[in-house]
Amino acid sequence: MVEDIHPPHADAELIAQAKAGQIEAFGELYQRYLDPIYRYIRIRVAEDTIAEDLTELVFLRAFEVLDRYKERGSPFSAFLYQVARNLLVDHYRQRKREVPLEAADEIAVTDSNIDEHVIRSARIEMLKHALADLRPDYQEVIRLRVVLALPTATVAEWMGRSEGAVRVLLHRALNSMRKRLVEGDEGDESLRS
Repeated sequence: MVEDIHPPHADAELIAQAKAGQIEAFGELYQRYLDPIYRYIRIRVAEDTIAEDLTELVFLRAFEVLDRYKERGSPFSAFLYQVARNLLVDHYRQRKREVPLEAADEIAVTDSNIDEHVIRSARIEMLKHALADLRPDYQEVIRLRVVLALPTATVAEWMGRSEGAVRVLLHRALNSMRKRLVEGDEGDESLRS
């Protein structure tokens, strides 16, 4: 394996080059941030194709406004994250609650693992409901820090908070979610009696 002896360009340098018309520089930014932005979007939408389309839109919009982009103390990834959040908000405003017929094919379960599947599905639904009942900032910190496993420093930059504030927010969010899950379990037990 040949090691690149040149250090990677800093984002600011690549942005300046892209503004000067060097499309390859934006391509490098695209390659650098494609995976984290896609993963962020993918956990928020139901289908890979939707996540792919929205991810492409993030970079298209970022490219369209690149000439007006100014670094304001936040990294370029925080800017991309904000574009992604706005696109997701727009996506859910426009989208109707429909379940495609094709989704039924994905629910194939064999007799040998039906109990396991039912239990796992019930747990996932409980987690989804508990997460959905949390405040938006709690939901966001759990998605970024726990589901995507982003470093605290990155989450802090993306959310515009200090690392300490993110740690406190995550702690409170997880406690709140745990409380909702315990309340949900107690409610299920009371129905059985």
